[in-house]
Amino acid sequence: MGRMVAGVAHEIRNPLGIICSSSELVLKKARKEGSSNTRILEALYEEAKRLSRTVTEFLDYARPKKPTMLDVDVGTILDQVAVFMEPECEKLGVTIDKQITGDMSAKGDKDLLYRAFYNLVGNALQAMNGQGELTIRAARGEEGLHVTIVDSGPGFSPEHLDQVRDPFFTTKDSGTGLGLALVNTIFESHGIAMHLSNAEDGGARVDVIFPV
Repeated sequence: MGRMVAGVAHEIRNPLGIICSSSELVLKKARKEGSSNTRILEALYEEAKRLSRTVTEFLDYARPKKPTMLDVDVGTILDQVAVFMEPECEKLGVTIDKQITGDMSAKGDKDLLYRAFYNLVGNALQAMNGQGELTIRAARGEEGLHVTIVDSGPGFSPEHLDQVRDPFFTTKDSGTGLGLALVNTIFESHGIAMHLSNAEDGGARVDVIFPV
């Protein structure tokens, strides 16, 4: 099934790339000329980009990348994710509270870990769907480096908690259901444990524990 999905997604990606780039060029021209077709072209471009992201998710899940284990600073990765998410947080009215203390060194693939934490923060923003608070805590304990991400959204539905990391499972009207599955695959390839729960004050809680 994975090989089939990868093959189909690969065949879709090439013509889709041409559609994305072409629609972007036509959209820029329409905006410059003040064309009445601008709104239609904007919709076309945005949907092409969304489909491209979906195809990328399928490919990444079907052909997971083997991590390159090097010395990384997890605190720096979390800072980069927070900085990249700042515009979206400002737009939604979400504040990020970062509490990163102590030695944040670990072994891992910087790019893959960035993507995993980026997806977790992105999921939290989607769950809150408006104003809220996102807390990111990171510290080294007896178990190893421990990162906790808590949002002020509705939290995980108890009946779905055991399924949310399964591939293709989603409670959203749109989406592939591969977000947490990809995150789980990345962490598993690093020997990192990920625990999902609901915080005492409400909202989803994700605990990420690096091996000692």
